[in-house]
Amino acid sequence: MDSLQTILQKLFIFRDCRAVHIREVLKICSSRTFKAGELLCKQGEKSEEMFIILSGCVQIDAADGSPLLSETAVTIMGEAGMLTGERRLATVTAQTDVKTLAIGRSTLMPKFGEDPVLASLIYRNVLFMERSKLIASNQRIAQLLQEIADVDEDAASDDQDGKVEEDDQEAGSDEDAVAEGETE
Repeated sequence: MDSLQTILQKLFIFRDCRAVHIREVLKICSSRTFKAGELLCKQGEKSEEMFIILSGCVQIDAADGSPLLSETAVTIMGEAGMLTGERRLATVTAQTDVKTLAIGRSTLMPKFGEDPVLASLIYRNVLFMERSKLIASNQRIAQLLQEIADVDEDAASDDQDGKVEEDDQEAGSDEDAVAEGETE
């Protein structure tokens, strides 16, 4: 339990939590193992638990099935949905054998009622985690928009180059016609 306590204390979701908080959370965790290819959770399902990935690697897929990213241990999955009660936004699949600690909503919420300090710390930390994800997404969107603008600029430049070439060709045809008229 001491090594698990050390692992949990390193996760951002438990930042500023006292050792007693971590021990209380560990009491409500259940150990779960997933084989490679097995789903931890599926997009659209009710969010009833979050997972602390202790070993292995998982893939996170968007609603359309396209891969978003891979995560390796030690990390946490499903915390925001479990805390808000919202449905899963992504599908998480074990890429390798994965060992987790699962924390159920039905066991965590009563703990929050017993210890409002623990509740406020975890909610605050999840808020910071979601904020960081939002900032990273906004930066990625800005990068992609810039790439699109650069491609559009290159295409416009190519179109302009093609227009100049056409104008040069037309001018050459006009000069040829004038030259032909002079010889007659």
